[in-house]
Amino acid sequence: MRVAFDSHAHLQDPAFERDREKVIARAEEAGVSGMLLCGYDTHSNLETLAIAAGHPAVFAAVGFHPHEAKDVTAEMLETLAGQAARPDVVAVGEIGLDFYRDHSPQDAQLRVLKAQLEIAEAVAKPVSVHSRAAEDACLEPLSAYAAGRGWAPGTPPVGIMHCFGGTLEQARRYVDVGFLISIACPITYPSNEESRRMAAGLPLEAIVVETDSPYLPPQKLRGRRNEPANVWRAIEAVAAARGESVASVAAATTHNATRIFGVTLPTKVGIS
Repeated sequence: MRVAFDSHAHLQDPAFERDREKVIARAEEAGVSGMLLCGYDTHSNLETLAIAAGHPAVFAAVGFHPHEAKDVTAEMLETLAGQAARPDVVAVGEIGLDFYRDHSPQDAQLRVLKAQLEIAEAVAKPVSVHSRAAEDACLEPLSAYAAGRGWAPGTPPVGIMHCFGGTLEQARRYVDVGFLISIACPITYPSNEESRRMAAGLPLEAIVVETDSPYLPPQKLRGRRNEPANVWRAIEAVAAARGESVASVAAATTHNATRIFGVTLPTKVGIS
């Protein structure tokens, strides 16, 4: 059975409002046996919980995106802590820093990131981290979180660097403190040599794949909405960069995702 795991998607996005059920069905038919939906604000967190509740192949993560940081209150964080403690929530995310767009002041972003890392540490769940133009700035708080979780080599990872846009050298530093590196469909873009370099240079046990749906479609679908079924395009590109089979990369990245999230995949999903 050939299966894949999309480690970061936003099916709660309004882009899927009219055909969400069909999108999920297409993913399952394509062998996407697991999909992590990441919340990013109060409304999307609630939507994530509702969607995941109705689909065995969909798992929930809740969090506040760094763009939202300026508006995140203590009460909102208290609500998030309660959501994160739920058994049906497998991760805290999407959290992180975005110093590229700076929609929130950097000090507010750091404050909200640290608060959410404290929540994740308290509930002993992994984090899904957004980092844009902040790959060095994220390392210190994430290293402290990993230490607080008691991470050590050989133990399960404690977080994922979602759609990582840094260098191979930066990626290795995150792997060294307990994080997986997520490779998304832009690995298929002709100009994205660094992503292919990461795919080839990191150990396979440190890699997961994602679509970030509805964003970042693969090269052949640029300008169109992305969806979880397209995670195979990322897997194929990782396999090509490594000189390995698509089946082996799919199996390894799926194992890595289920290990970090502590989930069992539904047996009915998959293709021969």
